[in-house]
Amino acid sequence: MKLYYNILISTLLEENTLNLYNAITALSLVINFLISLTIIFKNREKPEKSIGWLLIFMLIPFLGLILYFFLGRNWKSRNLKERLSPEMIDFVKTSLEEYAGPYKDMAKMVTIGNGSPMFSYNNITLYKDGVEKFEALIHDLESATHHIHMEYYIVKSDDIGRRIFDTLIRKSKEGVKVRFIMDKVGGRRFDKEYLKEIRAAGIELVTYSAHFASISKYIDTSINYRNHRKIIIIDGKIGYLGGNNIGDEYTGKSKFGYWRDTHARIEGEFVLGLQALFFDDFFSVLSFNEEAKKWEYDKQRQKYKREEDLSLYFPKNTIENYLPMQLVYNGPGTPYSTVEQLFLKMITSAKEKIYISSPYFIPSDSLMQALKVAVLSGIDVKIVFPEQYDHPPVGHASMTYIKELLDVGVEFYLYDKESFYHNKAMVVDTQISTFGTANFDVRSLYYNYEVNAVVYDELTSAKMEGLFYDDAAASRMLTLEEYNRGSIFTHLKESFFRIFSLLF
Repeated sequence: MKLYYNILISTLLEENTLNLYNAITALSLVINFLISLTIIFKNREKPEKSIGWLLIFMLIPFLGLILYFFLGRNWKSRNLKERLSPEMIDFVKTSLEEYAGPYKDMAKMVTIGNGSPMFSYNNITLYKDGVEKFEALIHDLESATHHIHMEYYIVKSDDIGRRIFDTLIRKSKEGVKVRFIMDKVGGRRFDKEYLKEIRAAGIELVTYSAHFASISKYIDTSINYRNHRKIIIIDGKIGYLGGNNIGDEYTGKSKFGYWRDTHARIEGEFVLGLQALFFDDFFSVLSFNEEAKKWEYDKQRQKYKREEDLSLYFPKNTIENYLPMQLVYNGPGTPYSTVEQLFLKMITSAKEKIYISSPYFIPSDSLMQALKVAVLSGIDVKIVFPEQYDHPPVGHASMTYIKELLDVGVEFYLYDKESFYHNKAMVVDTQISTFGTANFDVRSLYYNYEVNAVVYDELTSAKMEGLFYDDAAASRMLTLEEYNRGSIFTHLKESFFRIFSLLF
């Protein structure tokens, strides 16, 4: 009898477990179906993105729901609207001249899209790697007398990281106001004890997380939205902008060897734009940060609205060199991608040549079509891309886009396989150029917080073009014949990763 009851109980448990499993499966399928309809409706302009998510739901229904919850939802249209504070813009626009050059329509587009005026008087020094940039930066940090503002994506507490933060700690103790924005994901490996030491020295270091996409303190669904900006402002007079993060790999100390990247040191009116953007980011992050009470967020924000305080952060420009520039930025809160618009406008304005540098190459459809039209119109289009990838799935997906452009005559150069190519720049007709943090990929165009400078200057553009030629000389040309000789497995792998390249 005892055996009979054991068998009966076991059978009932199995039936209940099976029923529960079937119920969960059915519920999952219903949820998948409803979400699938939502995805199809919301991504009508990007059907390939819908196909990718639908494929994930078919292959891994349970895990697919979790992935979509954390990575797939689009918050940008109904949440944060990112723009520079009106009082900051009013102050920055003071005494700036109106640009009347050949790219006036482009300048107008940037002003309407970003509220950025033309910053007319500037000096630019270009650095081609982190070694040059960090040496100049540390020297400038040492010279700071009033404030240092820094905003970075990847921040590490390695050798170069500690050199920089030790300098910041020392300057803070000397009375210089130091503020630092670190991305939560990019700074996840930063030494926590060292972080306490940094804050104890009076440095206002806050971590960025897309607070508008999180559902609780402990469940962060914002990891798809990163602050990819890399800017520095020193005393409102010196600014830095480019592709270098803070880490030893940017000085060549990594498995990738030499790390090629462009960073710029800027003096002049453009620094005022960087300053305004930093303040907007800092107060946005601070208002949702645990340190807000300690630093009395509301009082600080009111303080910086007073012009007598602003003048300490937005000093009168003393640079007399005419070198017009504009600030182009975007993020999840902007209604459309101003960086994409800039890239598109530059490509369509070209009359002779377009030179592009990017470590990742997953363009939007509009950029792909613009490049195809350009090369088919007889314009010289050259692109430098890394031969070794730091993110293999992205690299493999990029090759499918590269193949499309090889088909129509775009020239691709694969940078030295003993190095890594992290450069992000474009030069058109030796007349206009852009550099900054934005890659030529959908993540930079639609998901990350990015910032670029667009330079309306022939001399600077010629220098940028010279760096491009140096990079091409250190590369090997990829031909369509070589690509076609790749194995079926290689091309299948590339096609597989392309399916998912637009998802996140």
